[in-house]
Amino acid sequence: MDVLTDILNSAGLRKSLLVSHAFHSPWAMKLPCNQSMGFHIVTYGEAYIRAPRFDAPLRLERGDVVLIRRGFDHVVSTDRVTEAPTALRAGPFPVPEDTDVPPLAVVTCGLYQFQTEPIHPLFAELPEMIVIRSNEIPAHSPLNVAQQLLSAELAQGGEGSEAVVKALLDVMFHYILRNWLEREGVNREGAGEGRWSRALRDPHLHRAIEAMHAHPERDWNLEELAERAGLSRAAFAQRFKKLASDTPGHYLARLRIQRAMDLLRATDDNLDAIAERVGYGDPFVFSKAFKRIQGVSPREFKKQLLAA
Repeated sequence: MDVLTDILNSAGLRKSLLVSHAFHSPWAMKLPCNQSMGFHIVTYGEAYIRAPRFDAPLRLERGDVVLIRRGFDHVVSTDRVTEAPTALRAGPFPVPEDTDVPPLAVVTCGLYQFQTEPIHPLFAELPEMIVIRSNEIPAHSPLNVAQQLLSAELAQGGEGSEAVVKALLDVMFHYILRNWLEREGVNREGAGEGRWSRALRDPHLHRAIEAMHAHPERDWNLEELAERAGLSRAAFAQRFKKLASDTPGHYLARLRIQRAMDLLRATDDNLDAIAERVGYGDPFVFSKAFKRIQGVSPREFKKQLLAA
């Protein structure tokens, strides 16, 4: 079971905008990200990320990559001062091409929208921005290879180029998250604070986490999960609590409720059927668990979805 893919799929993450453009005049765009997360890659020139909470704009140079967390509204621009008149919409940027003059910047953006509220602890751990400078990306790393392929495809094009670019942007998105998870795990090694990323990097806990993601509907008990982890029951519970700052039971409940939220959004199944599909044989127990985690009952949650 690919844990990261399952986390993203369960939150209904979908591409909402994938665009690239060369900018030959000062330009800026607003990105309201209350339901989205995404990334920007500078493949030529320089660009800036600006936000009200910044003391100064963040400068990005060629080869730099930045991933923006959900809920972090910001402006992307070719300089420090150009105002963004409107929010970015799907489709090409309204900037004229001028092939006789080198562009100020070439920026590629990938935005991904959540269909349901992401409640996995991964999203709480993500910083507002993940900035990866070009000199921090090893030459033979998969992230650098993907970036080079993307730059070449954008520059040269060819038959099927649109599909290739979209696929490479998806690859980049996942490599950026993987890069952060690996760096976060290393940076947190030995730290007293428990975080989910630390638990995922632990070889024992990883096996138990994989099992829960693969079959959240299963009636897992502590002994079975400890066996998957190759630890005693007491050692597993203690290790999980220390590294993840959570109990296995509560973590499993969050996985189930996230799945239930997506089913409530994407299907017309009744509450009894959804409760069964996510591992709650008793609809009352399901409703109680849902309200404990989400603050509203599944029925009220469904009403909110329909009203939105």
